[in-house]
Amino acid sequence: MSSNKEQDAVSTFGSYEVGHGKPPKHSQFQKGKSGNAKGRPKGSKNLKTLIREEFLKPVTVVEKGKSIKIPRIRAIVRKVTVDALTGGHQEAKLALNTFAKCDDTADASTIAELMAGQTAFELTPEEYEIITKLKLSDGAD
Repeated sequence: MSSNKEQDAVSTFGSYEVGHGKPPKHSQFQKGKSGNAKGRPKGSKNLKTLIREEFLKPVTVVEKGKSIKIPRIRAIVRKVTVDALTGGHQEAKLALNTFAKCDDTADASTIAELMAGQTAFELTPEEYEIITKLKLSDGAD
């Protein structure tokens, strides 16, 4: 008793067996042709790559009277740290929080114990008052 399944299993081009995971030769992908011809074009980039390229583009910065080219991300980090030194407590907090997130040498448990319920490098009202007084005394000189 011969069934149609047995006849379908044997291709007309020799002894190639057609079945699960083995499509007929005429319907398989042709060599040199893509299975997804309208897929992602060559050279296209995802968002992460685009952002990385933008941050790594060079920008000219004047340092000690000389023009130097550095990546944009480095210029941003320099701006944040300079603003932290010359600006208010918000800039300092941003710089310190950024450092804490990037630096793996700080022991999180020690920081947590020191801060006792504060977020990393959040100023208490007493600390803020001390800083304000120091700024006023520096401005009077």
